[in-house]
Amino acid sequence: MNLFVTFDRKLKTLTKFEFLGLFFIRIYLAYIFWIHGNSKLTDVEKFSSWLGSIDIPFPDMVAWMLISSELIGALLLLVGLFVRWVTLPLLTPMILAISFVNWDNGWSYENGGVELLVTYSILLLVLLFSGAGKYLSLDYWVSSRR
Repeated sequence: MNLFVTFDRKLKTLTKFEFLGLFFIRIYLAYIFWIHGNSKLTDVEKFSSWLGSIDIPFPDMVAWMLISSELIGALLLLVGLFVRWVTLPLLTPMILAISFVNWDNGWSYENGGVELLVTYSILLLVLLFSGAGKYLSLDYWVSSRR
């Protein structure tokens, strides 16, 4: 039992590095949203047509809003600026896709289910509740200068 207590104390010293977890989440999500935003940007008409085919109103406008939020959101996540704010426009398409596109396919990613979208949403919620983290974000440096 003493071994577990000692190991637990050692693990608790890692809390001084908790900012790294938020940093890695931000970098990972920035990459994901950048890749997806760019793939939609390469053929906006195709993406807009697909949105129209699933009865999304104003598909051209929605396509540009989604692409913009993904690309701008990715850049802001990367540098850690306005992180809590940017999670909201990034969560919106996740919730819509889960509800209207992937829900009927179940959980499994392989079957077109909601698994990855829920995972991305949870990571975005972590950033919404925790912020960008210390040291490695512009949010931290801007707020510490007040």
